[in-house]
Amino acid sequence: MKKLRQYFSARSKRAGVVAALFFMGVGIVFWGGFNTAMEASNRLDFCIGCHEMESTVYREYRQSAHYSNASGVRAVCADCHVPKDWTHQVLRKVQASRELYAWAAGTIDTREKFDARRPQLAERVWQSMRASDSRECRNCHDFAAMKNAIQGRFAARAHDDASLDGRSCIDCHQGVAHELPNEPQLAAAQTELSRDEREYAEEINDTCAGCHGEFGEGSLDGEYPRLAGMDAQYLARQIDHFKSRARLNIPMLPYATERELPGEDIEIISAYLASIDLPTELPEIEVDNFNALERLKQSKLVINIARYPGKASAGAKFYTLECAGCHGSDGYGGTDGAAPQLAGQHSAYLKRQIDLFRHGERLHDDARDTQIFQAFDDRQIDNLLAWLSLADDHGKRH
Repeated sequence: MKKLRQYFSARSKRAGVVAALFFMGVGIVFWGGFNTAMEASNRLDFCIGCHEMESTVYREYRQSAHYSNASGVRAVCADCHVPKDWTHQVLRKVQASRELYAWAAGTIDTREKFDARRPQLAERVWQSMRASDSRECRNCHDFAAMKNAIQGRFAARAHDDASLDGRSCIDCHQGVAHELPNEPQLAAAQTELSRDEREYAEEINDTCAGCHGEFGEGSLDGEYPRLAGMDAQYLARQIDHFKSRARLNIPMLPYATERELPGEDIEIISAYLASIDLPTELPEIEVDNFNALERLKQSKLVINIARYPGKASAGAKFYTLECAGCHGSDGYGGTDGAAPQLAGQHSAYLKRQIDLFRHGERLHDDARDTQIFQAFDDRQIDNLLAWLSLADDHGKRH
């Protein structure tokens, strides 16, 4: 009887070991499969597998430094939007179920629908990044590892401040890889003008034309800037600054008042000026259908920035280091309308504004920027202007 009990006991232990090994094997297979699926869902081709992502944010991302840069290091969607540690990564995948619902419901399946929801989508991402202190950004970027001495002066100043103030990356770097949503108060400035609104804008522009030209082309002597084709949000913001006297400009004093330019008029004239496309050359002549009057009208719209004396190749490097972070890699301004277009602007006007920044007579972004502009020598400024004078030859960005 004792031997029988020992036999069954040994057999039971062997069965327990076999069962444990079996379930361990199943667990390993399940765990491996789960992690493989997790990793697969982090791949770029998976993220852009649906039309909603491929036709919107992916196209924007491809124009960013995260997609293509001098170092050849590419950050894909998961590097910015999926945590590295396993626990937070699983939570993020659970949260992604909302995105699957949006895909199934077709709530963002067109560019128009996506842009309409962009403010809410963007704010949700920003809140998440603020809550984690921009954890995913810091996987690659960390204040302790930054050599501010070899950064551009403006970037170094901003990073020093952020490090001391305990600011998160997302506090400054919104719109790094994707377009920013339009500011609500300026949304109307981004819409197409109706026929009546365009006619009204042309009436308002009759006043502007005295200084800025009939088509907003500005003056060659640099006294008045080109406004045509500038970002509508930027234009509207500058007019508001003139009205509040945050930016003091004597010639604008009689016009930048609530009586002369109420809020609705600002939106309309900003949108009108932004819509003016000034080509850099005349179209080819149609010999069989030549119209002299039409040709004359076309010639009035052409604007060419004269080649500024300086070394354009050196200016390109200087621009990339010091200016591109805010004014865009191509000189056509940032995506949020905060920094203006520099390409296609009159060189004399740009030179005059730089001189104002240098002497502290116009505020750049921060009062300390006066010292930064003073640190740039005349040759660097000439090289910068030389590159910018050629930038518009590359064609307007639309």
